[in-house]
Amino acid sequence: MTLEYFEVMKDMEKIKAAAKAPMTATQMLDELDVRTLPDGKRRIFSMKFVTKEGKVHYFPQVYITGVRNQDMKRMRYRGVQPCDCKGNPEMHVYPVKITNILELNGHVIDWSNGYNL
Repeated sequence: MTLEYFEVMKDMEKIKAAAKAPMTATQMLDELDVRTLPDGKRRIFSMKFVTKEGKVHYFPQVYITGVRNQDMKRMRYRGVQPCDCKGNPEMHVYPVKITNILELNGHVIDWSNGYNL
């Protein structure tokens, strides 16, 4: 094995470590508030969350929408719409309480940064 191989492996380990670094709740909410890209397309996330019934859902592609008949800021909910690779909606909108979001884009959410639950 060459020296180049070991350098590439070190770089890959750094990339994996950065991808799994925890994200604070404030950073997560800032990410969710930006709903469109500068070119007008929807921002697509991957998300793992827990529903009211206690089921854990993981969707590799979702975008954030509103929740019908609720004040999202006051109630601390976000609407999660699963979509296909082109951004077309699939299934239905899931109302998700922000404290029930476990992962966003592969980052585990760290709730220990003083954010009020």
